[in-house]
Amino acid sequence: MSKQDGSESEGSSPVSSQASETQPRRVSKSSSSKKASRVTKPRLTASQKNFNHKDAENKRRTAIRERFTELSNLVPGALGHERSEQVMLGKSTDFLREMLLEQRRLEEMARKRGIAIDSGEPIREDDFGGPKWKANNMEQYEASKQKKDGSETHQANNQGDEEND
Repeated sequence: MSKQDGSESEGSSPVSSQASETQPRRVSKSSSSKKASRVTKPRLTASQKNFNHKDAENKRRTAIRERFTELSNLVPGALGHERSEQVMLGKSTDFLREMLLEQRRLEEMARKRGIAIDSGEPIREDDFGGPKWKANNMEQYEASKQKKDGSETHQANNQGDEEND
């Protein structure tokens, strides 16, 4: 509310605001005195926690349902199947696979006719999970995973040796 209404909260009256403008601000108190002067909120009861959890879960499910409905409008043949995640994911996968194949076919046709494609590199067989797909740095990942597994086994063996001593 405005100062003219006279319905301001306590502590922000014209007198106190004038006084605060003329006086320098106080240096902040130490953290321990701040904690003591701060009013703590009461802890939530079990039923309140349960209600909050259910409410958050319902919001999450609603958001997922809305996204599946949106997806069903984008994917041909999926309209009306948004309640079944399995059907939606299967139809979406099939649609994306068809789109990739169509793009590859069009790029090949353009290449044969000598038409330049300026949208970056053409899609290769190993892009987007094709039959020759191999994730970038997969070899390094596998090597580090084996090294990690080997060091954990080595540490476990050392601990077993120490316990036997």
